[in-house]
Amino acid sequence: MKKTKIISVFGALALTILLFTSCEKDKPLSEQIIGKWEVTSENQIFTLQGTPKFEYKFYYEADELAFEFTTGGGLIVYQAGEVTSIMTYTLNGSTIDIEMGSMSMSWKNVTAGENTLTWSEIGTEMINDVTYNIEVVYNTKRASTAK
Repeated sequence: MKKTKIISVFGALALTILLFTSCEKDKPLSEQIIGKWEVTSENQIFTLQGTPKFEYKFYYEADELAFEFTTGGGLIVYQAGEVTSIMTYTLNGSTIDIEMGSMSMSWKNVTAGENTLTWSEIGTEMINDVTYNIEVVYNTKRASTAK
């Protein structure tokens, strides 16, 4: 009886911990991204025929660049703390498709945690008559949650 009671208490405690430690990753990505995100760094990775050739990492100052995702598909861009663009977005799996007038882009491999959001942009860049594939990975931290 005493053993059963101890096991029941531990079972109840474990269930309580699981229920109350629900974290951001349990929410769908569409809910996790809502709020303002301050860019902390970006990594630029250049490859040629699938082989990495060089990489740069840039760090951002506070308020240098931020993105705010709103419910309903709005995306506000801030530079130096000021609004510079207002766009719309749709989320398709782990890709965010962004539109502003005739301009469009896709952010790939979007992942979110409680206080971090990461995505990448993929394209090409020509340097000295050589065309490299480039992946730019943006790292952000949560600046605020949705209002």
